[in-house]
Amino acid sequence: MTIKNNYFAEKLIALVIYSIAVAPINVISPAIFVLPIALAAINFRDLLITLKRLVFLNLFIAVIAASLYFWGDKEEALLIFVRSNLILFVSLIFFARSNENEIAIALAKLKLPAKVISTIFFSLKIIVLLKYEFSRFRRALLLREFTLKANRRSYKIIGGFLATLLLRAIERSEKLEKTMLLRGFNGKIHSLTKEKISAIYLAFFAALATLAFVKIPVIF
Repeated sequence: MTIKNNYFAEKLIALVIYSIAVAPINVISPAIFVLPIALAAINFRDLLITLKRLVFLNLFIAVIAASLYFWGDKEEALLIFVRSNLILFVSLIFFARSNENEIAIALAKLKLPAKVISTIFFSLKIIVLLKYEFSRFRRALLLREFTLKANRRSYKIIGGFLATLLLRAIERSEKLEKTMLLRGFNGKIHSLTKEKISAIYLAFFAALATLAFVKIPVIF
């Protein structure tokens, strides 16, 4: 496979650096916002979809933060909320337009074992296929004007869908296995793209991420 270079590996390294810097903080410093703001400015076309995804992921984070807040630990609640959202935002906007092919190539750039790369690649492939099946099911329900309610009919429909989804996943996996074997798959994902890390882009992203380690006058 051949794709354009979106510097996924370089971004992944920068994300790891940024996460290491932000995860253990106990004060909110302006330095931790440098990378998110820079990425929002660079990738402003992906900003809206990133924020939509972030809101969805915040459902779980908000519950944890709210629990700590009502138990009286307001500082820890704020820290968890900010740290989680910053790391998630950087992750989402970094890889807003990435797909399983780019991920496989990026992991190859990082010299990970072939089995690890293959496992991640095929797992993502199946997830994409299941997402497509879910979208089809959702459209079918909308066309039939179905409304989810707490009754037996709704439970039967959702249960039937989950069973169908499981069977489709097994079926797709078997077809994918047979397809790859017929193509002479030997456990390694091959690419026509040169698997080299760009020093310039790595230095750029890593420098922005490393700024999160800088301790400057705090906000909180």
